[in-house]
Parts: sequence; C-alpha cells; structure tokens
Amino acid sequence: MKRSGVDHRPILWIWFPLLAVLLSAGAPPGVGAQQSGPAATYLPLMGKMFYAGTPPLLISAVHYDSYLTGEPDEAFQLYNPLDNPVPLEGWQVDDGRHRVAFGPGASLPAQETIWCARSAISFTLTFGVPPGCEYGAGSSPGVLRLYGSPLQFVNTGGSVRLLTSDGAVQDLLVYGTGDTSVAGWRGPAVNPYLPSTSFGREGQILYRKLDQLTGRPGPDTGTRADWASDPNDVINGRKARYPGGDLEQFFRPQTSAERGSLQIIVSPDNAYPALSSLLAGARRRIRFEGFTFDSARLGALLAGQARMGVAVEILLEGDPPGGVTDQQRWIIQQIAVAGGQVYYMRRDPASGVRTRYTYQHGKFWLLDDRLALIGTENPSDDSFPDDDKSDGTLGQRGLYLVTDAPAVVANLAAVMDADLAPGVHHDIFPWEAASLTLGAPPPGFSPSYAAGGSYYPVQKPQPLDVEGTFTSQVILAPEQALRDQDSLLGLIARAGKGDTVLVEQLYEQTYWGAETSNVSDNPNPRLLAYAAAARRGARVRVLLDAFFDDQDLRSPRSNLRTVEYLTAVARAEGLDLEARRGNPTGQGIHNKMVLVQIAGRGWVVAGSLNGGEVSAKLNREVALEVASDAAYDYLSQLFWYDWNAP
Repeated sequence: MKRSGVDHRPILWIWFPLLAVLLSAGAPPGVGAQQSGPAATYLPLMGKMFYAGTPPLLISAVHYDSYLTGEPDEAFQLYNPLDNPVPLEGWQVDDGRHRVAFGPGASLPAQETIWCARSAISFTLTFGVPPGCEYGAGSSPGVLRLYGSPLQFVNTGGSVRLLTSDGAVQDLLVYGTGDTSVAGWRGPAVNPYLPSTSFGREGQILYRKLDQLTGRPGPDTGTRADWASDPNDVINGRKARYPGGDLEQFFRPQTSAERGSLQIIVSPDNAYPALSSLLAGARRRIRFEGFTFDSARLGALLAGQARMGVAVEILLEGDPPGGVTDQQRWIIQQIAVAGGQVYYMRRDPASGVRTRYTYQHGKFWLLDDRLALIGTENPSDDSFPDDDKSDGTLGQRGLYLVTDAPAVVANLAAVMDADLAPGVHHDIFPWEAASLTLGAPPPGFSPSYAAGGSYYPVQKPQPLDVEGTFTSQVILAPEQALRDQDSLLGLIARAGKGDTVLVEQLYEQTYWGAETSNVSDNPNPRLLAYAAAARRGARVRVLLDAFFDDQDLRSPRSNLRTVEYLTAVARAEGLDLEARRGNPTGQGIHNKMVLVQIAGRGWVVAGSLNGGEVSAKLNREVALEVASDAAYDYLSQLFWYDWNAP
C-alpha cells in the first residue's frame, strides 16, 4: 500500500502475546527514515489497529514571522500520513533553543494535521479557526496544552525539529539563515516565496507541497524541494500562503456530471437584460461576491428586492486600485438602507488586520440557493449597458456562465461561506455609513446612469440556453489555479493534433516574478501551456486586450510584449500559434475566457482569473470549466468576430 508517498509494510496479524516484544524491538528511525528505512507495521489488539515502531510523522507547516506584535500566533503544524491515529504523548518539537512536548492523551488522527500555537486566542484571531494545541503562557479552555519551554521561532532563520519520545530526530526543517549543515538536511534552506513586492515575507507560512491527487503532503526528502516555496518548481512550487485561507478545504477541485441547464450571457450584447431578469426573478435569497459594484440600475434592482423581503448578501473588495468610487458608495448605501447585508474584505493596518487575499476579485452570484452565475464582469455600466442596442452598443467584452447544477451551486456556496464568515475572519467588515472610505457618499452626490453607445454592432442579442448533462468543475485561486492534472492547465494539456485552443483575455503577462525578471527565469505557466499545446499540433489563438494595454505599453509585461513573444516562438518553431491584441466592443476586452475543442468535444472556461502571478497565487478568483458543444460553438463564433474585428 502506498499513500501520500509513504511506503507501508503489509499488516501483520500476530498473536497478542508477541505484542510487547515487537513493540520494544523497533529502533526509532533517524531523519529521512520515513521513506528510506523500515516501513510501517500495524498490530491488532482487541479489534483496533496500533502502530509498531516509530510513526513517520512530519512537520507540515510553520508560521514563524507573524503580523502581530510579539508574534503570539506563531505556530507549527504536524501531519500523520498513516491510516491509523498516532499517540503523541512524549513527542517533542524544538526551535534549537526551546522545546515543548505533548502530554498524556494527545493523539493525531489518521491522515490529519494539527496546528500548535503559542497562543490559541491569538492564533484564532489570525487564522479564523482555533489550533489543536498551544504552548505559550496562559491557557485556553478546551485546547490541548503542551509543556516545556515555549518556542520562539527566529524570523531571520533557524530550524524546527520533531523528536520522538526518546529524543530521536524524526523530521527537520531548516529555513532562512538556519544551519543547513545539520545532519538530516540536504541543500539550501527553505525560504518564503518573494518574487516581487506583491508577496510579503511577514505572515507567510512555510508549508509542504500538497499532492494534486490526494491533497496531502508528499514524500519527505529532507530538502527544500518538499516545500511549496520551492523556487525550482513552476507548478507545485513558487507558492505563498498566508493565514486565514482555506487551502486544504478547496485544494482539490470538484468535478461533477449533472443534468440541468446552462446559460451563456455575453457583455455588452445581452448582459443587462439577462442578469436583471435573473435577479428580479429571485424570490428568497441573492448572494454576490465581487470586486466592485458601479451599476446604479442593478443596485436599484437589488435594493428593491431587499425591500420586498429577499435576503440580499454582498461581499466586495475593500481596497481596489484607486479606491471605492462615490458611485459604488451611493449604490451600497441604497442596498444597505433597504435591508441588504453588505460586507467588505479589507485591511486595517492601524489594528494589525491583513486580508487573506491580495484582492477579493471573484465574481459570482447565487440565487435562491439553486442557481449559480460565474463571470468575468463586475456590475458596471461598461459591462452591463442598458441602452437600446438596435444601433449597436459600447462596452467591455465579457461573459457569465449560469447553471443550476447542484454540485456547482453547493461548491460556490461553500466558497462564499468560507470567504465571508462574519465574526470569524477579522478582515471582514460590515458596511458602515460613517466609514470615510467605504461608507455613505458625499452629501448631494448624484449617481450616473450613462451607459452604452453605438460603436459595436451586437453579435449575440440573446443569451444561449441549453439543457443537458454537463461535466463541470469550479476553479478557485489561489488554491487550484495552477494545477496541471485538472483545472485549466490540465484541460489545455489534453489538446493536441487536430484540436483547438482559443484564448480571449484581459492580459497574459509575458513572464511572472519581478518586473526586472525574464521569460526563462519566471515563465508564465499559462503561456507555457498554450505553446505546449501548439507544439503537440493544436491550433492556438490568443487574443489580448488593446484598450487598457495602450496605457501600459512601456511595461515589459504588456500585452504588446506578450504578442511579440508568442509570435516569435511560433515563427521560430513553425507552430500553428497566433496572437494579437484587440478592442472589438469599444471599451476593452475584460474577458477571461478559454475555449478548447478536443477530439470534437467543446469546453468553455470563464471567470475572474487573469494571466498574472498575483491573480493565480494571491487573489480570490473563481472560474467555471464546463463541457458543452453548444456553448463552445456559441462562444467560438463570438471569438472569431472579436479576432477579426477592426
């Protein structure tokens, strides 16, 4: 049997009188013995299974440089890879200067982790959930108490050791400036992932890579390659994690095949009438998680629904670039006064509050707990113009996917519950009229209702509505965006000779990392996937925005540079790969859409996920991947119009 990269001996069914002999015969392994030394042996006793020898427990995460003054929320995490619980009595953890130990009754369940913090109260404030144990001054009711000298992790670097009850070193982490010559460690120390100023050292958690299939820590090699900040691993490494997120809960995406309906709403063509009709049809509950909200007409619709008794609940980003507009402040005031519940995810440096994500950038609606809308657009007049479109319109290119698939609805409800959780996460603030930046608008403010124009001849006056059985997968960032066994990269990896990949995107950065970096050192994994599909024989087209990009042409990571890069690759290798910029609808391509046709079957991926490193690794983003030939045909027609538009 093999699980999470740890080999286990077969279960030995022996007579009870031999139990004491076998238990005393096993010598504790040293560091790294969990995969190179003797494998695990289980023994039966009165219907239960017990572990003989030293269990291969691991240090799976360390929170060593926290946001709080005095760092009372410092913590370490242990992982049990076995199929049986492991008693922890006598096990010890040290930081090179101090040591704590588990007392009687402590146990780590099978294939589970446990966080141990200096202060359970402080840890709960930072992480949103209590730890399993604590070891600092004081005590918290109901939290397992460790004894010994409280740990104090050095921010610049050091080591963390896990020792068995007889003092043998079972696992070791060397980080920062810690001594890498210590027995049991090989190569450079583990460091936080800091490719640019968007990634902060303070608060970053060092954690082991998670296996894409199992969601559990992988095998231990005693090197930094085991850890998610590994600078040499473009897919499973180069990750940063901060307190309060829900990595384990959402690490593995859910795939479902369910019969139901699928609707495709296109901006600016049919978006306003389609979305307003769906919102007006809600009878019990409307939930929205978004980035910004600047459409006064859609805001008035929600306020009206709230006055009619529909429960309206909204979560928005509290610190978008440029700040929250007075238009949004006016809209939110109308909704809140009408009885809607509005929350902001925001930082508060004066109180030491940091947000779990750099931006809450996802865009999805849940209506009456039965309908999910996942899209690329914020409620704005550019994306949802309500003008007479008989002479054309003007706006941003984008779309929404609407489904009643129960698994998709339930998955997104769980995401919003986790992201919002009022009273649990300290970065969630209810709307307050008195807030200087997020509250009521200036006295006398008058909202704008101007929308639309005549620049763009509407291509899709009606949404697509289809019924059938759809295979769907919700894709979340930062948890799932760079998985290559499934999700977007996994889908593109299946495209080969005779297949098609069509990308329409707000932006795809030529490379990630620092602005001064380059394609070789910090490749964009999405561009790597597109080029790899072309090398396998797929036809690949990449259409990027020109409207917003024209404001940033000097940047080495502008869309213009990306088009030049992909064009050069295609010419050098003779690939069926083309890239260009466009502005087909007058106000830019705000879309984040990938269409893939594999062996004649069509797939659509759309949502809020952009082509930059922050979007994939630090933001809350939401997209939906769905198999539908009808949806592919409908949207590929739109793509080719946009591709050829002047």
